[in-house]
Amino acid sequence: MTERMFRIILGAGLVVLLYISALTNNNELIKIYIGILLFEGITNWRIPKIVSKLRKLPVIPSQPELDTLHPIHARYRINFEAERAIRLMLAVVLMLPFIFPFEILWIIPWFAASMLLLAGMSNICPMGLLFHWLGFK
Repeated sequence: MTERMFRIILGAGLVVLLYISALTNNNELIKIYIGILLFEGITNWRIPKIVSKLRKLPVIPSQPELDTLHPIHARYRINFEAERAIRLMLAVVLMLPFIFPFEILWIIPWFAASMLLLAGMSNICPMGLLFHWLGFK
């Protein structure tokens, strides 16, 4: 499973969970989703890598090697993978409506879900590009 396909699954799953949460006023599934993202971000045990190892397939890299595309990024300044940072940032963004009681914050998780779907379909993740630009691995 590639990171691209996993982003599509993450985005579609988040849309479904948000819809169920809006219908039932139960946010427990969203909290479990955030917990999975935090687990992946902290431990770097990503579901696509685990699935590839279980199926005994080679792990497909998520992004093209930046050293060949941008010589200015030949050395990474931050020894932390951008994919981990994306998952941690997504978990933080999804926690915002739970932390702050403002009514308008309902749009943030929906925006994150739509961006995940678009990143999966186009294989261009703005957050990933930002983290790579900042110097993440």
